[in-house]
Amino acid sequence: MRNKTALILAALAWAEPAVADEARFHATAGAAHAVGGTQQSEFGTGGGGSGTIELAVGNVMGVQASGGALVLSAGAPPSDPNVAKQSTGSAFLGTVGVRFRPLGASRVAGPWIDANGGVAQTGSLSRLAVDTHVGWDFRVSEKTRWDVGPFVGFTQIMQPDVAFRPDDAHIAWAGIQLSIGASEKPRAIPPPPRDEQPAPVVRDVDGVAEVEDVCPPLDADGEVPDGCPGHVVKLENDRLVLDDVIHFAFNSPVIRRMSTGLVHKVAQLIIETPDIVDVSIEGHADARGTEEYNQKLSEERGESTRAMLVQFGVDAARLHVVGHGKSQLLVATQLADVRNRRVEFVVVRSREAAGPPPAPSSSKVASGKRGQP
Repeated sequence: MRNKTALILAALAWAEPAVADEARFHATAGAAHAVGGTQQSEFGTGGGGSGTIELAVGNVMGVQASGGALVLSAGAPPSDPNVAKQSTGSAFLGTVGVRFRPLGASRVAGPWIDANGGVAQTGSLSRLAVDTHVGWDFRVSEKTRWDVGPFVGFTQIMQPDVAFRPDDAHIAWAGIQLSIGASEKPRAIPPPPRDEQPAPVVRDVDGVAEVEDVCPPLDADGEVPDGCPGHVVKLENDRLVLDDVIHFAFNSPVIRRMSTGLVHKVAQLIIETPDIVDVSIEGHADARGTEEYNQKLSEERGESTRAMLVQFGVDAARLHVVGHGKSQLLVATQLADVRNRRVEFVVVRSREAAGPPPAPSSSKVASGKRGQP
């Protein structure tokens, strides 16, 4: 008894507070058969089920209470002619126990194992009972808490030594568990290094990219906030001159982490220069790939930049996108050079001079919706 108590206390001390704080409900149904001893032949195959409510109390553990029943069909008559043939066997069980999840209680679905103890009512007799189950749950849908999966189990109903046939009942189970499991929890994202711009949070709603501002304007002292490196953006004639290109991932319109602060600087300059009435965001791709593919990719890169500028506060009406594909390489190479995956900015600075934005004949003007030519 001391050893069992020590093991329980050690498990509770090791378990961390669980993230999943809501109750979970489990329903099982399966086939059952007695194993070992005379009952293996004297009872046939049967089945049963149970209902369980569980509360997580640690990072890998939950406590639970269950109620269930099982029925075994009649089998062969006893070999001893002095013993009457068994009729259908049944038992009703009420137990309490613990459930362990090796991957953590806050994880959605996954493997589990439980151990329980309680009382079994067989006819007019009450007996001590223990059981254990092992299973694996699978999440049915990302939008629900429903889990389903297989399990196997073992139940032992104890007989006292003074009983006519003191053999314990040993029953093996196999079946399906349906559960209302844990809610999906957002995963913690570690903070970025202090010398790197935090990545923006990008959502895609109805095909339109939305970006949350993770690099706010300069603070009250005119300093760049921690984690937002400084960049230089200048307005020279009809172009915005950047101290670096806006970098994109290979074969993707996604703006790389290192360039978010630079896009923020571009947005600040446009907002603080009210005589800029139109900005042409001109997307470019590198030399790899076909003309058609790179044309679309360059337009998507322009749209990705436009979406981020709008979320940083620039009026969308002041922005339009032009895609150049791979027709205007910054570096003359047929290799996948990151410097060719870029956007450039051409501006119109006075309303009197602002007419329809120029669109090179070799390029397509992209609409305001991401990814469309």
